Parts: sequence; C-alpha cells; structure tokens
Amino acid sequence: MSDIEFENVIIIPYRDRKEHLDLFIKDVIPLFEKYLKPFKVVIVEQEEGKLFNRGMLLNIGFNEYKDKCNYFYNHDVDVYPNEKCVKEFYTSIKDNTMIGIYTPPGETLGTVIKFTKPIFEKINGYPNNFWGWGVEDKSLQNRVEYMRIPIFKYLRRNSSNINEYITVKNDINDRKMDNLFSDKTHFEYDIFNTLIDSIKIKYIMQNGLNNLYYKIISIETINKNVEIIKVNI
Repeated sequence: MSDIEFENVIIIPYRDRKEHLDLFIKDVIPLFEKYLKPFKVVIVEQEEGKLFNRGMLLNIGFNEYKDKCNYFYNHDVDVYPNEKCVKEFYTSIKDNTMIGIYTPPGETLGTVIKFTKPIFEKINGYPNNFWGWGVEDKSLQNRVEYMRIPIFKYLRRNSSNINEYITVKNDINDRKMDNLFSDKTHFEYDIFNTLIDSIKIKYIMQNGLNNLYYKIISIETINKNVEIIKVNI
C-alpha cells in the first residue's frame, strides 16, 4: 500500500525571515494551490545559537517527507515565482533529472530546484558540515554531476527575462560566513573535479543523509498546506 500523501513537497530552510515568509504564504501559496495540488510546504526552521546551515535543513525536510510525496522542491523563502513561472516550470516533469527552476549564474544548484527521492538519496543529499552562507549549492551540483544525473536548468539569476517570471527580495546582510568559507569554496570549485573517483565517492558518502542528526523542537501548523518544523542541529 502506498504512503504517498502529496504530489509535491516544497522545503524551505528558514530562520529570522518572518517578513519574507509572510509574503511567500500570501503570494505564492495560492499559486501552489492552483497548480501543484496535492502539496505541502514544509518550513524547516533552525534554532538560534549556530551559523545557519541551509544544506542540513533541506536534508531534514527531505528526511521527514521522503516517503510521502513524488516530487521535492528546495526553495529559498525570499524567491517569489509568479503564475507564469509556476505554470511553466514548477509543473515540469523530467524524471531522473535534477531540475534547476531558478539557480545562480554559475554552475551550482541553489535557490529553487526540483527532484525525486531516488535522485536525492543517490547523491546522499547535501553535506551537513557547511555552516554559514554559501558553497553547499556547488557541493550539491558536484554530487549530481559525479553520479551522472542529468541537470536541466530553466532560469538563471542573470537571465535577461527573469522579471517575467520571478521576484527576489534577498537580504544580503544576513550572509554570515564561517572561517572555513574560503577553504570550502576552493575545494568544491577547484579541487573536487581533479580527484579520482574513489576519493570523490568516499567524500560524498561520508557526509549527508546517511549521517544526518537533528532534534525536532516543535511542529506548528500554519494552515492545511503549510507547517513549520523547528529543529535543533
């Protein structure tokens, strides 16, 4: 008997963005109700005390819903697709493919992506040790490319027609980096693809979904389609 409850689960990593979240619920959730039903928006909120860990929060959202839906979206809270965008790109189905709905201009898989359970499990999700802003999206693309999973991207941050599809209200003031930011950037951008396959797969499999740890503090239901899972990591 299938445990599938939703066609789509949208995972939002979150902390201290109430204004952005309120706007997302007001403007974007109605579009999901129109085009993505049945769906669930899962906001994974990190407890205060440590640098933000986007990758681990997205791993947690996936882990909590991995047996309950067909398609997952990793989605930043400050990105607001319009109806044209949701209709054309969010509903696109390319099984066995990592879909970049809206990604940075470089070769990374950040901001808004869509995938299936087998893909995310095959790449072992994100590494859990990327504390502070940045680079986890490059690490994810490295994993996808190594596993020879096709990547298809629709919108880039520097696309000339981006305003036809999406609005971004990014606050760069919260981009706090840890003291390993430069080392992580150098490894993921310059070193990873020079390694032999046995080292690459060892690196991928030593950190991700298979060693994920967290404690759920609370679960708050906002409405029938939206919940906030607050976690300690």
